[in-house]
Amino acid sequence: MSGLRPGSMLAHPLGGGDDWSYATIVLLGLAALGYTCLLAWSAPRRRSPWAVAAPGAAWLAGLTALGAALASPLERLAEDSLTAHMVQHLLLTIVAAPLLVVADPVPRVLSALPPRAREVVARPWSAVVRGARRPGVVLVVAVGYLAVVLLWHLPDAYEAAVRSEAVHVAEHLTFLAAAAVFWWCVLRIPRRRLGQLVAGLVAVVVPAFGEAVLGGAMMLSSTPWYAVYVETAADHGFDPVADQQVAGAVLWAAGTPVYLLAAVVLVLRLVRSAPSDDGPPVPVPPMPDRARPALDAAGR
Repeated sequence: MSGLRPGSMLAHPLGGGDDWSYATIVLLGLAALGYTCLLAWSAPRRRSPWAVAAPGAAWLAGLTALGAALASPLERLAEDSLTAHMVQHLLLTIVAAPLLVVADPVPRVLSALPPRAREVVARPWSAVVRGARRPGVVLVVAVGYLAVVLLWHLPDAYEAAVRSEAVHVAEHLTFLAAAAVFWWCVLRIPRRRLGQLVAGLVAVVVPAFGEAVLGGAMMLSSTPWYAVYVETAADHGFDPVADQQVAGAVLWAAGTPVYLLAAVVLVLRLVRSAPSDDGPPVPVPPMPDRARPALDAAGR
């Protein structure tokens, strides 16, 4: 028993060999190639090349972020360090998810379907889009996204994800799915009304504030939250409290600018949607003939 290391209880035991997941890299590569071909096939004629290059670049960047989070040695390092795990979560939620949303794959996939299949899928998708335009729905999605982030950082749930492969996969899937729905509601839903834009702006503030509180609590805490990192810290010779404080600082430093940028985008949309004061002059109705003598007398 003395030969066992603390890392042997983790989802991916220490000394597991190659830290790169080549199967995940191949899947991400196929997704990149497939969407690139779809963009080239569905590219509208007489349009700027940027209309295809921009979503293609966003898609490739989003998949690269997924690869860095799930297929690189960061996936293994996250089981020994809370800071590495925090970087992994941020790559999923505030880098990969918004980039994949900006790529806007759903309309292009729908356009590539056969006509009958397109009609079947397009109707429920249109209903989802109409529902997501409601300000209340956007706010509920924002609260749900923050709830996912906070619940997975509770000690019991967090340690279960580190120690169990199945829970570990479920954690990453829920992070990515909740973040993708959140960013889709904030960035992709057409917003033409003041209420929708204000709701989107408030929705950005919700996770920004919640994650700031979480990061601040990590930075100010003098005791480690997760026993699993106390074990790995003893194995690798670093301070688990310092690691936790750095993880909180990373959450502050990386998360805040992204949410701030999204808020700026929504504010610009809000300004553009406001009515302009430089519109055409309001027509003045013609005055009755009986009022003209009085005006002439006043002019004299």
